[in-house]
Amino acid sequence: MSKFIFLDQDGTIVKDTVYLHKVEDLEFMPRAIDGLREMQWTLGARFIVVTNQAGIAKKLYTEKDFHVFNDEMVSRLKNAGILIAKTYYCPHRPDITGECECRKPKPGMVRQAVKDFGLEPLEAIFIGDKDCDIELGQPFGAKTILVTSGQYEVKAIPTASAKDLLEASQIVANWWS
Repeated sequence: MSKFIFLDQDGTIVKDTVYLHKVEDLEFMPRAIDGLREMQWTLGARFIVVTNQAGIAKKLYTEKDFHVFNDEMVSRLKNAGILIAKTYYCPHRPDITGECECRKPKPGMVRQAVKDFGLEPLEAIFIGDKDCDIELGQPFGAKTILVTSGQYEVKAIPTASAKDLLEASQIVANWWS
C-alpha cells in the first residue's frame, strides 16, 4: 500500500501572501523542495495537496485563476522531480457560501481522496501550518506535523512540529522506519 502525505499549500509548500493566486507570486518555502524530494525519493511518499481557497468565494480570484496557479506549482515541482498525486481545494467560505463539508478541518477533501486512491487516512500523515491542517488529520487518528512558519498562532496540538518540510521529512522517516 502506498504511503500518503496530505500537504497544505499556502505557508507549507509555497509562501503564503494571503489569497495567493498569481503565478508571478509563486515562491516555494525555504527547504520545501528538498523536504518533498526526501519524502518522495527516499521514503516513497505520495503527496496530496488539500487547500482552502476562500479567495474564490470572496471573488478575489476565480477557480480558473486557482487552477492556473496550481498547474504552475505542480509543474515546477515535477521539474524538480516531485510528483503531486492530486490537489483538492475548497472554494467556499461559510459566511459567504454557507457551510460545506470540504473546508478544512472538515473531512470532505480527505473522504474524496479515500475514494480516489483507496488510501487509509489513519496511515497517512497530515502536514500544514495552521490549526485546520492539524485538526484535519486528528479525527482519523493520523499523525500530524505542524510546520512552524510563524505566520499564524496555532492552538491545535500536533503529533510533532518542524520548522520546514526538510525537518518534517526527518520526522516522517523516523515514523516510517
